[in-house]
Amino acid sequence: MTQSKRKYDEMMFEADPFRIPLICYQQIFRYLPIESLLSVALTCKTWYNLLASNQFCFNKRTKLTLSNEQQLLVISNSKILRHINRIEMDSSDRRIALDNFQLNFTSLHTFKLRFVSLTPLFVTNLFQSISPTLKCLILAMNPKINVDTTTTCFCLLASLNLLPNLTYFFLLLRSGAKIEIDIEKYFQCLTKLEKLILRQDNFTGRRSRIQQLNALACLPNLKYLEWFEFSPSDLQILVALPCRPPLQYVHLQETLITNEILYQLSRIPTITSLRSHRFSPLQTKLNINGYKYLLALKESLKELQISAKHIKYEELMMVQYPTESDCTENEYEVQITSEHIDILKQFIHLTSLSFDQISITKENMDNLLISLADHYTLKVLDLTSVSFPSMVVLSQVTSLEELVLSYPNREDGTQYTDEDLMILSPLKNLRVLELYYSFNLQSKTRKRLKAQTRSNCSFIFEKLEEFFYNDDK
Repeated sequence: MTQSKRKYDEMMFEADPFRIPLICYQQIFRYLPIESLLSVALTCKTWYNLLASNQFCFNKRTKLTLSNEQQLLVISNSKILRHINRIEMDSSDRRIALDNFQLNFTSLHTFKLRFVSLTPLFVTNLFQSISPTLKCLILAMNPKINVDTTTTCFCLLASLNLLPNLTYFFLLLRSGAKIEIDIEKYFQCLTKLEKLILRQDNFTGRRSRIQQLNALACLPNLKYLEWFEFSPSDLQILVALPCRPPLQYVHLQETLITNEILYQLSRIPTITSLRSHRFSPLQTKLNINGYKYLLALKESLKELQISAKHIKYEELMMVQYPTESDCTENEYEVQITSEHIDILKQFIHLTSLSFDQISITKENMDNLLISLADHYTLKVLDLTSVSFPSMVVLSQVTSLEELVLSYPNREDGTQYTDEDLMILSPLKNLRVLELYYSFNLQSKTRKRLKAQTRSNCSFIFEKLEEFFYNDDK
């Protein structure tokens, strides 16, 4: 009888969900999509109460997409969905009828809003309700530009002081919106802001560039800045700021990279990332001296992208040789020579390296990768429209976690094969592999690689999580 009772008690212990450590549920539920979580909540009262009282059961990437303000209020009053981390919402005419309302989100850290017209009362209540947890705010104007949209934008900017915990702010202004961004006026209270992205047409307001850039001093933690097209004089202003924020990245994708740009950038010692598709191929604008300036950042630089993808050949011809018609496109290539390689080899802390539409020989590529492999820091390598290195050399960069090989420059026009891919098997840490029209893999190989990303089976690369091949979906 005693043994039977003990066995019964043990069965009851195993059947009681609350006897299982909470961390176990958290780890299981965090991998479920939102639809599955709702199904779990409807299974029984025990599961419902557990999900209703535990915000850590939600994946940080789980998001809801809403179409109006009323849905937002309903979701925030749900005992389950109020724990959501990410929400995207389109504003519409279906507004909240209440003059005063309270949103009850417990852990909302990312909010994306595409707006046309919002009332000041809604904006104030919204920001006050989500202020304690919100870290990331993304605002985008809908294509329809009218007076209400512009007024709403100013209202949103004026209410940013209600969100002192923001670390990321993104604002997209549609064409024709004449809104001047006053950092000092609207961002004074965002002292925790680390990433600022402001996208708008080249609208010239009343404030000068010096005034705009000097205002960045009120953002003491700013590391990432994407604003207008930076010129050498803009960077010079940044360099001279007495209370310059610790900028690690300045957006230069629209800026022509020249010796002067690299010189001014090298004077900002906190810079860790240089990425641009507009490296000038003209020797009069960018030559070995520009790369020598970069050596001032060799201890801090973590990401480097050298690309001429957005350089227009026709524009360069008009600038350099407006009267000559016999020039060839090869004369306008960004050349990476052995002298450049000797400089790049000194950037031993690089974690990400990208080459796109530049001229570099296979031998120079091999030389660079062999050197970087010794430091075991390079995690991301993106090679597009360049001469690929030897697969044997590439296999020695065992620190790689992400590899992109696209459109190789091969004189014979042939593609790599399954055998070449097998040479890369020593890349045990590889998690992401992207092959765009560089390898001609057998169907069986492609299927096995795809299957590996959906299961724990091992094939070629032990830790592969994502595999992209040509235009496969």
